[in-house]
Amino acid sequence: MSKIKTMFLGVESSFVHSLRYTYASSKLLVFYKSGDAYEYSDVEPNVIKKIRRSNSIGSALHKYIFKNCNFKKV
Repeated sequence: MSKIKTMFLGVESSFVHSLRYTYASSKLLVFYKSGDAYEYSDVEPNVIKKIRRSNSIGSALHKYIFKNCNFKKV
């Protein structure tokens, strides 16, 4: 059985288009509806689970990612 290396999530959000998480590097790439994309570092897999289970992707990103992770525009 092979392990999942990268997870791509299309989401229902007013400002996020999709998410891509890479397990090996613990990086989350967020694609915004504006066309911008940002990469967030040191995102643990359990945080991705919390985001996926959230009722609001935007709220979850604010709570778990924006205030806690380093980022760069890509």
